[in-house]
Amino acid sequence: MKRKALKGHLLMLWIAGKVIALSKSCSLNLAAIVGDSNTKDDGAWDGGEVVGFNWSATNQSVDSADEEVSNDHVFDELFDLMIAGEPVNITFGRPTNATDGGVPEAGWTEPTTSGYQGQALITALDRTGDKGSNASISINLQGVGELKKLKVTE
Repeated sequence: MKRKALKGHLLMLWIAGKVIALSKSCSLNLAAIVGDSNTKDDGAWDGGEVVGFNWSATNQSVDSADEEVSNDHVFDELFDLMIAGEPVNITFGRPTNATDGGVPEAGWTEPTTSGYQGQALITALDRTGDKGSNASISINLQGVGELKKLKVTE
């Protein structure tokens, strides 16, 4: 069976239940923490074992000037979430109402059967405006605790 490619525009990041307005790209990064378990028996090769995991997420978007839309985040909302200094719930995956036809009227719906969920701290929030370009927003999140895989229910 031939594998079907996942289109990048269908992969999104939700923060506290809403996507970021006008998102251009997002990423989820999972890393293993390797402990030193080298012994003389390993010879010239490194030994090691996984002793833990950490994860992070990022999102880049065009800055939204529309303050009337309430189904996605704009900079001021992200600012408030960051300054609160508390972990936020994140979900990463395909929206349940995924479409190639643009944003549905009610906004993108958070995945419930496939994707990943966890809590994260907002560690960086950048707002940039260059002459001749749209303003942009970048956000970095550091996972706090376990990143859970959503289970498919049938």
